[in-house]
Amino acid sequence: MFPTSQSILQLLSRSLKKVPDDAQTKVGLTKETQKKDHEIPTQAAPTIPPVSSSPMPLCHSTLEALPFEIRNGILLAVDSLTDLSALIHASPTFYQQYRLDRAFWLWHCLYLELGQAYVDAYTVEQCNMPEFRLRRNREKVLLFIEDYKLRRLESTDVSWKPLDEDEILSMVSFHVSVIRLLMKHYTTWVRSNLEGLSSPNEISRTEEQRITRGLYRFQLFYNLFGPPKGFASYGGPGPLRKEEIVPLFFDLYTAWEVEEILCINVFVHAQYLSVFKQVRWDLHPSNPSFDNHNLTGAISLIHRSQDTRSIKASRIGRKRNCLDGEDILFESTNSYHQETRRENHHSDRDQAQDDREKMVSSSDSDGSPPLAWVIFWKETYSNLFGNFIPESLRQ
Repeated sequence: MFPTSQSILQLLSRSLKKVPDDAQTKVGLTKETQKKDHEIPTQAAPTIPPVSSSPMPLCHSTLEALPFEIRNGILLAVDSLTDLSALIHASPTFYQQYRLDRAFWLWHCLYLELGQAYVDAYTVEQCNMPEFRLRRNREKVLLFIEDYKLRRLESTDVSWKPLDEDEILSMVSFHVSVIRLLMKHYTTWVRSNLEGLSSPNEISRTEEQRITRGLYRFQLFYNLFGPPKGFASYGGPGPLRKEEIVPLFFDLYTAWEVEEILCINVFVHAQYLSVFKQVRWDLHPSNPSFDNHNLTGAISLIHRSQDTRSIKASRIGRKRNCLDGEDILFESTNSYHQETRRENHHSDRDQAQDDREKMVSSSDSDGSPPLAWVIFWKETYSNLFGNFIPESLRQ
């Protein structure tokens, strides 16, 4: 379904791109993060905030007149890239302090904003690299999954892999311009499907984190198991067999976390279909815009126009065939693969389901199951997902 040469979500975000409500804030941060600061050498993200001995500039603003240490504390407390951007754009003094070590403040803020999903964001950044994507094979994928498992176990220890400035800027840019944008589109899409039901105007921080990690893990799945370069669809061989994906990848997550990925999968398919429908007439052979209106003698232009139309129609046809073909993500979660995994690798989650353990939801924790999941399974633990869940609940 999807090309492998670029990020799936990045391509989708370009096709859906609209100016968000807080565009000025986001654009300001994005431009700032994309600039190369030749005065500051590339360096690993520090573990402590920078210290300055420069005198405080004279200013009549109370905010501007705060001591360096207090400003440092304020910056350390900012847990949103949007808030960080707003602060440094509103205050020249805070901007100067931010510029002392831009990499640290962006990394620190992104880490606080993502929480546990930081590991997923970092892993997606690594497998988006051409070094992995263009040389991907079975051995590399298996090693990458093992590294990912270790990172998840050590997620509270942020020192396991220091990042250089370029990596941090790349992660922030992808998060701001792709993940956050698609999260807004996803929220709008879900609400349109729940028309008639009451819902709050804003989603909670916990809901944001669930959607965010679903988007990152969706991208991670296709980076690891999508078609290799040169294959337009999933008819070609992947690095792993589908029956291997459940124990190696999906078994890392709880059942409701797998369903988060599947919900994103339904959303992405719906958006791609919508885009293709929008451009279908533009590339249809019956479109009058393809009628020949060339001057006499311009035979070469006619042939060139026909070649262009043929190429465009061929491309859109291949994309549509991919969409109408197999959904590798959903097919990898079918009941047969789940039962096979359960028989060969019976887990503690399977045992909790067998024991019919009680399941509760906490709205304050993204680690607990969502309330809808608890209600669906009648407060009894379940480790089932995929086609055990009605398709309508993913919309």
